[in-house]
Amino acid sequence: MTHSDPPADDSDEDNAAWHGQVRHNNLSARLPEHVGTGVFSNGVMILTGPFEVVCDFVLRMGEQQRIVARVIMPHIVARQFGAALGENIDNYERRFGPLPKVPRPQPDESDEDAGGIKEPEAALPADDKESGSRTANSSQIDDIYDELRIPDDLLSGRYANAVLIRHSGTEFCFDFITNVYPRSAISARVYLAAPHAGPFLTSLRKSLGPQ
Repeated sequence: MTHSDPPADDSDEDNAAWHGQVRHNNLSARLPEHVGTGVFSNGVMILTGPFEVVCDFVLRMGEQQRIVARVIMPHIVARQFGAALGENIDNYERRFGPLPKVPRPQPDESDEDAGGIKEPEAALPADDKESGSRTANSSQIDDIYDELRIPDDLLSGRYANAVLIRHSGTEFCFDFITNVYPRSAISARVYLAAPHAGPFLTSLRKSLGPQ
């Protein structure tokens, strides 16, 4: 942080103003111990507002589906995230081949009779023209979130204005970073199964719409 010259000794200290400029260092970020382990996700819900984008990373396994991480980003950061994810997927496919597809279970009579919880898609489109009327879209969101458990400590989410992306052959790792003076810090670390990376990117682009 660089400050302007301090006021002279004979100036009025009560009226003196200090000015500064914060310079972020994007090369490193502190990793809090409770964030370092990360969480695993195999689905993402996307909610868009006028100023921010909310990504709810979901773990769909067993009877209780739950949100394991909620990340809040400004629109411009979400667009940058989408561009970076697209590049990472291209790099993945050059190294490992096409992204694996999400396997779909074969229906049988017992499943049809038993019913069960409907798995949410990777995300919900934000455009009412594509998703039907606003009432129908809101009802769809309510129905899906009725089936999800959201821990109290995740209700407010984690803010991020930068993202670091890595990948292996089986998953993508997202380090969501909060660049705030005096030190950048990772606010959430999420591992997303590789088959869900493509649908996530498609849904993110659809939710953000044309630039």
